[in-house]
Amino acid sequence: MIIIRYGEIGLKRKLRRKFENLLINNIKNTLKNQGFKVKISTEWGRIYIHSSDESIARISAGVFGVTSTSVAIETSTEIEDIKNKAVEIGERLIGSGKSFAVRARRTGKHDFTSMDVQRIVGAELKKKTGSKVNLSAPDVKIYIEVRDNRSFIYTSFIRGFGGLPVGSQERVLSIVNDGKSILSSWYALRRGCEIDLLISGDYNEFREILFPWAGYRDIEVIKSSGDLKKLLNDAFELDYRGVYCSASFEEINSLISDSLLRNRKMPVFFPLMPFNGGYIEEKIKIVRSYFKTKSRIGGT
Repeated sequence: MIIIRYGEIGLKRKLRRKFENLLINNIKNTLKNQGFKVKISTEWGRIYIHSSDESIARISAGVFGVTSTSVAIETSTEIEDIKNKAVEIGERLIGSGKSFAVRARRTGKHDFTSMDVQRIVGAELKKKTGSKVNLSAPDVKIYIEVRDNRSFIYTSFIRGFGGLPVGSQERVLSIVNDGKSILSSWYALRRGCEIDLLISGDYNEFREILFPWAGYRDIEVIKSSGDLKKLLNDAFELDYRGVYCSASFEEINSLISDSLLRNRKMPVFFPLMPFNGGYIEEKIKIVRSYFKTKSRIGGT
């Protein structure tokens, strides 16, 4: 079983079901285009994929709206079943000289507490492996989630990128006029916007790189030319709800000084403004490679 956790969409309570369904559809569509057909089920605050394939967990972590995924073993809520399954997993991972910790959380009504689970499972693991418990910096962590009538046991997280499901916000236009533009476009997608690209220069590959990040939703390419000021003027003549741009702080000041931004016809967003060059370069590497590599990368 693969557990999928999601974040910001939980804040929009009136539209929660709509956003959850959108996220599920985006996950299904992304996995389908990556060659996987899966069965998905849900319960409050969780999405489950009926598979143990770690590559599916990793691809799902790249869908905006997902905060993390884990490949888990499912069992009942009987404390003996939880203990036996957790010990079975732990014995494979806790080698000689390694320390461990058990982290348990519980929702629903049960005749035991989270602390009871940690104590019982921890004691049995210590007895079976002879290893020490280290709550602050263990070599191996055993996570146990008890949720109503079933439990899940896992040992790791694949971090997602958070944000909102693509398609939950209105379509915007992203200006592509330098190598950093792929990242400002990525941030537009992360805010849940569908995007089109206004491209000046030889950046047509950006559409293919951004396509899986967009949940394989259509991205139209509009060709243009000229400097940033010209591209913004072109953008303002088109029918979009906003414009994303990779401009630096200095470029933004220049645009403000000649009143172009003050007289704008739609909102203009500069998502890269807070970041230094090193951060931007590293993030671009992730954007370019995530759907091509099996390495575990994540975060915001």
